[in-house]
Amino acid sequence: MDDISKQIRRFGHWKEKLLAEKVDLYKEEICNRNYNSFVGLTAIGMFIALAVLIIGGSIASFSVFNLQIFAFVCYFVLLHLFAKIYLQKNKKRITLFFYGALTPLMLMGILMGTFFDSKVPSITIMVFLCVLTLFMIDKPWRIFLFITSSTLVYIICCYSAKTYELFLADMMHLIAFYCLAIGVNLLTLNERIDNVESFVNYKIRSEIDLMTGVYNREVGLLKIKELINNQVKGAFIIVDIDNFKKINDNFGHMYGDAVIKEVSQLIKKSFCEEDIVLRMGGDEFIIYSVDLVEMKECKQRLECLLDCFSSFEIGKEKGVQISISIGCSINDKIKIDFNRLYRESDQCLYVAKQSGKGCCVIKE
Repeated sequence: MDDISKQIRRFGHWKEKLLAEKVDLYKEEICNRNYNSFVGLTAIGMFIALAVLIIGGSIASFSVFNLQIFAFVCYFVLLHLFAKIYLQKNKKRITLFFYGALTPLMLMGILMGTFFDSKVPSITIMVFLCVLTLFMIDKPWRIFLFITSSTLVYIICCYSAKTYELFLADMMHLIAFYCLAIGVNLLTLNERIDNVESFVNYKIRSEIDLMTGVYNREVGLLKIKELINNQVKGAFIIVDIDNFKKINDNFGHMYGDAVIKEVSQLIKKSFCEEDIVLRMGGDEFIIYSVDLVEMKECKQRLECLLDCFSSFEIGKEKGVQISISIGCSINDKIKIDFNRLYRESDQCLYVAKQSGKGCCVIKE
């Protein structure tokens, strides 16, 4: 019974490795890495193919391959340009395009080792089986399926194009290279996926204000500046908790921290995922709400946020009504700088505080 349990656990362990569900969890970072690898592969491919073409052109015995090598050069150039022009803005599709780019390379390697030169042992396809998929990160079962499919196509072509003796010799080499390709990919893929997980977790810890769960000051301001520099319109909003010093003085800093946590979560829930929410420091928060440029809509959104605090649970047990003041400046222009938006929102916040607090002021 113990042996059966061990086998089941072992099967579950390998199933987990093959499925690698972490790939879905960290898709954005994996797509970024696959894009960089794709660009690197095309650059390396151009360099190697061009070098082989130049050297092979001076050796008569290799002239039969010159046309194929020239095709490789053109193909890698086209892939490199495609990556720089299109994929850079569409990285979410990079894994699919990676497979699409590798398939013709595999087919070319198969043809070069079979029908194009059927009298010598295959070399190119053996190297391609081991090397090409190492440039990408994806679920191991997909890599396994891609390598196996390429191998089966090669076996069929090799059997059709070569003598039986040469076919058997290639099959002996193929077994070794196939096992090497599968083994190397399975061993390295899970380690690379774990590295992605560690990197993402570290990045989150370095970007997030640990107490509130929103962006910290440094990272949040940098992201807002990037949006403004890229001419992304939106509303620049500053939120400040009213009478927070009294809360700290009367009930202690631990209770004050609890208030900040609850306020931050309420603010975060009131805005969209693409909006930037950061803790500026103390009890002050900044939000950049993307595409919120209509005055009427902006006023409704902020008034709705203010209304949420009327039913705010925290503070009631102490007999305190938690409220916030809001200053806002709308960025609906093509050219406007961060400092101006911050200054205008801060001035609006000051007016809101002087007007009795618990209200919002938006720059007209």
